[in-house]
Amino acid sequence: MSKSKSPPEPPRLAEALLRSRLPRHSSSLTILGDLREDYQEERTRRSRPGADAWYWGQALAIALRFADRRSRGGHTGNGPHAATARGSESLAGAFASDLRLAVHRVAGSPGFAAATILTLAAGIAGTVAMFSVLDAALLQSLPYPDADRLVLGRATFDGRLNATASYPDYIDYRDQSDVFESLSLIRSGMQSQTITGGEVPQRVDVNWVTVDMFETLGVEPLLGRRFTEDEAEPGSDWVVMITHGFWQRHFGGSPDAVGSTLVMDGFAHTVVGVTPPGFRFRHDADMWLPIRYGDMDTTGRSSHSWIIVGRLRPGVSLVTAQDQTDIISARLVQAYPDSHEGKAVNLTPLGEALAEAYRPGLLMLMSATGLLLLIACGNVAGLLVARAATRRGELSLRAAMGASRGRLLRQLLAESLLTAVIAGALGAIMALWLQRLLLTLMPLDLLGIRDIGLSGQMLGFAILLSVVTAVLFGVGPAIAASRTDPVGDLRTGTRSSADGQAGQLRAGMIVVQVALTAVLLSGSGLLLRSLSALGSVDVGFDTENLLTAGVTIPEEEYESPDSWLRLYETIIEDLEEEPGVASASFINMVPILHRYMDWAVWDSENPPLGSEDAPSAYSRTALPGYFETMGIPLVRGRDHSFDDAREGRRTIILSESLAEVLFHGQDPIGRSVSVFNSVTDPSRFVVIGVVAEIRMTALSEDPFPQMYFGFGTSGSPMMNLVARTESDPNVAASAVRSRIRERDPDILFSYVTTMEEIVAGSWWGNRLVSYAVTVFALFALLLALTGVYGVLAFQVASRTHEIGVRMALGADASHVVRSVLRTGLALVVAGVAIGIPVALGASPYLESQLFGVTSTDAVTYGTVLVIFLIVGAVACLVPALRALRIDPVHALCSE
Repeated sequence: MSKSKSPPEPPRLAEALLRSRLPRHSSSLTILGDLREDYQEERTRRSRPGADAWYWGQALAIALRFADRRSRGGHTGNGPHAATARGSESLAGAFASDLRLAVHRVAGSPGFAAATILTLAAGIAGTVAMFSVLDAALLQSLPYPDADRLVLGRATFDGRLNATASYPDYIDYRDQSDVFESLSLIRSGMQSQTITGGEVPQRVDVNWVTVDMFETLGVEPLLGRRFTEDEAEPGSDWVVMITHGFWQRHFGGSPDAVGSTLVMDGFAHTVVGVTPPGFRFRHDADMWLPIRYGDMDTTGRSSHSWIIVGRLRPGVSLVTAQDQTDIISARLVQAYPDSHEGKAVNLTPLGEALAEAYRPGLLMLMSATGLLLLIACGNVAGLLVARAATRRGELSLRAAMGASRGRLLRQLLAESLLTAVIAGALGAIMALWLQRLLLTLMPLDLLGIRDIGLSGQMLGFAILLSVVTAVLFGVGPAIAASRTDPVGDLRTGTRSSADGQAGQLRAGMIVVQVALTAVLLSGSGLLLRSLSALGSVDVGFDTENLLTAGVTIPEEEYESPDSWLRLYETIIEDLEEEPGVASASFINMVPILHRYMDWAVWDSENPPLGSEDAPSAYSRTALPGYFETMGIPLVRGRDHSFDDAREGRRTIILSESLAEVLFHGQDPIGRSVSVFNSVTDPSRFVVIGVVAEIRMTALSEDPFPQMYFGFGTSGSPMMNLVARTESDPNVAASAVRSRIRERDPDILFSYVTTMEEIVAGSWWGNRLVSYAVTVFALFALLLALTGVYGVLAFQVASRTHEIGVRMALGADASHVVRSVLRTGLALVVAGVAIGIPVALGASPYLESQLFGVTSTDAVTYGTVLVIFLIVGAVACLVPALRALRIDPVHALCSE
C-alpha cells in the first residue's frame, strides 16, 4: 500500500508573521485555517513558487489590516490580555508616528536618500539573486515525487570516486539488494543520431536509459506511456520517448505523434510517449531510448559508461542502503578479483550529487555578494554618522523639550528601517533581472533549472535581509546620534564631545570596510591569476583558423564501412581543393569538446596480470591528415593512410607519454600493443607513429596518455570534420557546407563551430566566477575608498578652526597635508592589516577554483597592499588639498 502524502505546507515565515499580528482569539485560528486550505487549493492549480508568492501576499495584507485597526484604536476586548493589547496599540501608534516622520525626513533629503537607497539596493539585489539561485540549486528538493529518496550510484576505486559504473555491476546490485524500490541506469553521455525520411536529414541528441528510469524518477508522460519490461529484451522492436520540446518542433504538438515512426540511423523507432514540459535529467536530450543487454557497453565489467539512479524504499536510510551496497561490493570482489579489487559503489543523495558541479562557484559568488552587502552597509552607516552630525542641533533641541533618548533612538531606527525596506523592494525587483542573468551565464543544466522567478523563499529572504540590513547600518549610528548633551550642544552650536565619538565610530567602520574589501580583492586577485594561468595553457595544437563540424553519412545510401571511408576520402579531397581551406580531416571526438573514452592498453609482449592492472589511455579514431590539420607534431614514424584502412591493417599511433609508459625509452615503431575496450577481446595493433601530447579533455587537466586508431578498425558514419582555413573559419563554414552538400545533399552537416570557441567555452565558468568576483571587489573598493574620503572630508571640516589657528601661527603647508594623509592612510593600513590575514585564513576554500597558483600567492597579496596604498593615497589627497585652501582669518571669524 502506498504511503499517503501529507498536504503541502505554506511558507513558515509568512505564517509566523501573520500569527504574530492576529489577536489572541479563536477567530484567529479560523483565519489561519481558512488561509491554509486556500493555499492547498492554489498548489493544485499552480507551481509551488506561485502558490508561495500568493500566500505571502494574502498574509501581508491581513497582517497590515489588523495592524492598521490597532493603530486607529480598534476593539481589542476586555479579557485578561486587554492591558497587553492596549499597550501594543500604544506602541503601534507610536511606531506609526515615527514612520510618518521618517517618511517626511527621507523625502526631505532626496539626494541623500537616493545615495543610501541605491547603495543598499545594489547589495541587496546581488545577495537576493544569488540566494535564489543557490536555494534552487543546493537547498530545494529536485522536482520529483519524494525526491529525498532518490540516490546516485557511482563506482569507487580504492576510495577514489569515479563518475560512472558498469552495466553488469548494476545488474548485481539491482538483483542482490532489497533496499531499493527501483534501481535504474542512464548513460553518462549523449550521442547524436540522424532522423531521415523528411525533406532534409535532422540530427538529434539521444540518450539511453533502462526501461524503469522514468518510474524511478516518478515522471509521468504527458502523452502515451513509459517503457515496458519487454522493450528491454534483445531483439525487441525499437521504441522511443520524445521530449516536449522535440514534440513541439517536429510534430507541432500533435497528439498523433504517439504511435508514429521515426527512422533514426536507418532503424524504425515507434514513439510511445512524450515527456512533460520542462523535464530534463542530466542531459538536454531530444529523446530517450531503452537500453537492451548486448547493446553498447553492457557486457564488460570494466566499461564504466553508466550512472546508477535508485529510489530507496520508504523508511530505508541512506546509511542502511550504503551498508548493504558495501556487502554486495565485497561479494563482487570475491567473485571477480581481477576486475573488482578495491572497487565499490558509493551512494549519494541525487540532489546533492547533481549540485556538486555548481556548489563551489555558487558558494563563492554568494560569499562575495554577502561581503559586498556588508561593505555597502558600512558605507551607508558612515553616511548616517556624518548626517547625524548635521542634525545634532535638532536632536538636542528635541531632547531639551522632553524627548527621551529611547524616543530619539526609535525615530532614527524608523528612518533606517524605512530606507532599508525601500532598498529591499528595489533590490528584489533588480534581483529578478540579475537572477535571469545568472541563469543565462551559469546554466544549471544538470539540475534542469531553466527559470526560478519570484518564490516565497526569495521574497521572505528579501524581507529578512532588509530588516537585518537596517540593523547593520542603522543601530550604531542611531545609538551614537541619540547620545545628546542638550545644554552643551545648544550652548556651543552643534559641536560637542559626541562629534569625536561619531568620528571614531565612522573611522572604525571604514577600517572594517577596508578589511572586508581586502578579503574580496585578495580572492579576486587569486582567481584572476588562476584565470591568466589557465588562458596561457599550451593545449598542444593550433586553435587559430580551425573549423569543426559534425558530419553524418546516411547509412541507407552508404551501408558499409568501406563506402564510408571512400566518402570521407572524397570529402577531404574536395575541401582541400576549396579556396581558403588549407587542409582537412576527420576525428571521432573533438579535443576539449568531447571527453573521456579511455581503454586499457599494454605491450603485447609483456601483458599484465589483468586488464585492470594495465595503463589506460584516451582512445580516438583519426583519419589521415588529422595531426597535420590540428598542428599536432608527429615526433616519430608516420601518419595513418587510407591504404591502411582499405587493406585492413590494424594500426595505432601513440602519444609520447604512452609510448614511454609501454616501452620505457625503446623505439615503439613496429611494436605491437594490445587494447581492451571492454566489448571485445583484447585486440593487437601495430604502432606506426608517435605524436606530441595534447590536452584532450580540459585545460585544467594535465595531458593524459592518448592513442589514435585508424579508420579501418573503429570507423563510424558519424565523424567530426576539422578543417584548417586560411582566414576566419566562420566565413569559410558556408563554403565548406556547400561543397559537402554538392557531393551528397543527404549528408548532415551540423554543430558548426571553431576550435577557439570550443577552448574558450571550456573555461567560461571559471571566467564568469572570476569576473563576477572582480566586479564585486572593484565596487567594494570604490565604496571603501569613498568612505575613506568621507571620513577625511568630515575631519577636515570639523577641524577647520584648529587648522586655521595652526596656519595662522605659521604651520607649514606640507605638515598639514601630511597630517591629513597620515590619518587616512592609517585607516587604510589598519584595514588591510586585518583583511589580508583573514583572506589568508579563508583562501583554502578557493583551492578547488584555482589553477597554476597557490592560495597563499605572495604576488597577489602584495598587489592588494599596493593597490590600497595607491588608491587610498588618491582618496586622501583631495581632503588634504582642501585643508590647504582653508583661510585662517575666515576660520577664526566663523568661531
